[in-house]
Amino acid sequence: MNPPPASPSSPALMLVTNEAGRVLSSCGRQEGLSGTALEGRTLAELFGEEPSRQLLAGRPDSLGLSRGGPTPEEGGEPSVWHLRSQPLVGGGVLVSVSIPEALASEVPAAWERRISRRLLSSNEDLLGQQRAFMLSILDADPSLVYVTDRQGRFVFANKALADAYATTPDEIVLHRPAEMHSNQEELEVFADVDQRVFTTGAEARQLERFTKPDGTVGWYDTLKRPLLAPSGELFVLGITVEITERVRVEQQLHDAKQRLELAVGAGSLGLWDWTVGEDHVYYSPTWKAQLGYEEHELPDTFATWKDNIHPEDVENALQTFQQHVTDASRGDRFMSEFRMRTKDGSWRWIAGYGLVVRNEKGLGVRITGYHLDISERRQREQEAELRRDNARLAHLARMKDEFLANMSHELRTPLNAVLGQAEAMAEGIFGPVTEQQRGSLQTIEESGRHLLSLINDVLDIAKSNAGHLELDFEEVPVEEVSQESLRLVREQARRKKISVAYSSDGEVQYLRADRRRLRQILINLLSNAMKFTREGGRIGLEVASREEGDAVAFTVWDTGAGIAREDVKRIFEPFVQLDAGLARQNEGSGLGLALVRRFVDLHHGMLEVDSEVDRGSRFTVVLPVGEILAEEPARSASPSTEPAPPTVRPDSTSQRTVVIADDSEANTRHLHGYLVAHGYSVRIARDGLEAVRLCREVRPLVVLMDIQMPRLDGLEAIRCLRAERVTASIPIIALTALAMPGDRERCLEAGANEYLSKPVRLRQVLEVMRRFEARA
Repeated sequence: MNPPPASPSSPALMLVTNEAGRVLSSCGRQEGLSGTALEGRTLAELFGEEPSRQLLAGRPDSLGLSRGGPTPEEGGEPSVWHLRSQPLVGGGVLVSVSIPEALASEVPAAWERRISRRLLSSNEDLLGQQRAFMLSILDADPSLVYVTDRQGRFVFANKALADAYATTPDEIVLHRPAEMHSNQEELEVFADVDQRVFTTGAEARQLERFTKPDGTVGWYDTLKRPLLAPSGELFVLGITVEITERVRVEQQLHDAKQRLELAVGAGSLGLWDWTVGEDHVYYSPTWKAQLGYEEHELPDTFATWKDNIHPEDVENALQTFQQHVTDASRGDRFMSEFRMRTKDGSWRWIAGYGLVVRNEKGLGVRITGYHLDISERRQREQEAELRRDNARLAHLARMKDEFLANMSHELRTPLNAVLGQAEAMAEGIFGPVTEQQRGSLQTIEESGRHLLSLINDVLDIAKSNAGHLELDFEEVPVEEVSQESLRLVREQARRKKISVAYSSDGEVQYLRADRRRLRQILINLLSNAMKFTREGGRIGLEVASREEGDAVAFTVWDTGAGIAREDVKRIFEPFVQLDAGLARQNEGSGLGLALVRRFVDLHHGMLEVDSEVDRGSRFTVVLPVGEILAEEPARSASPSTEPAPPTVRPDSTSQRTVVIADDSEANTRHLHGYLVAHGYSVRIARDGLEAVRLCREVRPLVVLMDIQMPRLDGLEAIRCLRAERVTASIPIIALTALAMPGDRERCLEAGANEYLSKPVRLRQVLEVMRRFEARA
């Protein structure tokens, strides 16, 4: 069967060129082109510079080119050639030349949208030989190259595609994929991509799965693009590259990565990887989650690690990195522990493990490793160490207190005999004494009395620390106890030529207190004032009412040496003496002011200090007049004993939580009962760390914060609460005995909402709390 005649637009000549437009091969008629061999010539030589430029640019439209007759001798009317170009994979173009009135016998065998691969005999014409050569090129390509029409039929297929279907190219042409392939899901994908190209006129790229006839599955990267034939009919050109091995390797890598991530996630390990000297660092999602961040919330930079390390730990952590990078003798593996700041501002303990990769010179060029959150372990270790320390301190404190109490008792017995004998001899019980002997006996008595006061102070301190110091409350006349105290120091002041002054506003006549301990407070303060006042100086006692008569203030002042601001807190600690060297000028045990502080606390009072070096000091003891209503003598309790809450009054309506942070049992007892009686639920914290923990746990309505507390003082506790998101808005009232100039400003600057100095009326505390409650 002979092919039909070619249409005027059928290609009579096809050229394959490289990127520069030089002809690599050709097939078809060459009429109108000078010379016989086209291979090696350029499109510019054949068609001119401008047509050549347009053909190499791959214009989709037909390019008309006017040509004369076949030969100059024959003449005739010029004919129009239609030129089309199609870019080729790897560079170059396929140029088709349509010559009007071409004979059917001169057209390639593609008249049924196919190119036959029938073996050509040696006497085949040149066109057939050239067509066979072009087919050999396409068949040599390992990629699957094919062309389909709108009916889904293959109009061209190279050998690679035929091998995929386990057949020959001629068996594929004019057949649809469904006639050779049984996997319906895959067929739907093939057809869908073809339809997309026909519809949009744009190329499409697709990852395709293909099940071969033997059942093996392959993966292919397919590029399909529209192909416009010289006749104007649209086809789809497909070029498919097999990537089965690449997909297999990628899947293995994906599976390995997934297993690694699962293992890392199960172990809560935060991976990181850093090329030394570069700013970029890889941080895994778990690494960022350890600090409370989503993956996109932290930049992958070296500064993210360094800037979030605690300031106290950053130097050591950086030094560990630097040493292992530069010094191979330290080994390739290292570990350091440090704190890192989380998104909410808290700190987490991190164990950082690293492995150094070195170059041929032994220098570290890359470090990879992981972070492990060890906060719980460190907390357990710290708590265990704290328990051990507390146990040791408690044991030492008990031993010290027992020793002091025992020694005090043993010393008092012989001292009693010494004082008794000296007193008897001075009165002439054992016969007359001379004036010189009487002076010696007086010296013995004074020294003995001084030693006895020191022993009493030691015993009182031991009792206070053991929680056994007793107070016997009674109605005490203010004027009487003041005059008694002054009489006991006036004689010593006279000998030192120190004048003693006294003043009272007379508004408070009685207060409820332990008379003996109140007298001891005043005597200790007056003795201290006299001790540090030079000859010719002055001391005095002032009594004045406070809080509209609900409190009374006893102020002991002097014109002595004064106290430096930084030493004020130390003077109330037991056995602390500011003048403590071997050449010190003043005698004493360093217990007097410590006892004053203990006695004031047990009276629910407040101690104020105002002092200036070389100008003198003012110690003010403020005691409530009618707040203490105990029928029985009050006893100080151990720090772990909670005060018994009173019965809630019928008008209380709710249990609102209040945290009282104060290490003094005496200070919290009456305040606890008063707040409970007004419907509040009260939690007690004995130090700053416990106060922060309780606030995180219960989110209280308000915090009553003492400032001088163990482990973490009140100012630091306030700063910690303000730094954390969950506790930043809790109202904090600084309720403290700190009354030195500037103390109020320091408390408010640290973050306190209100400042109240002890002693404070309970109803005043309640009013402030209710104001915050109303705002809430």
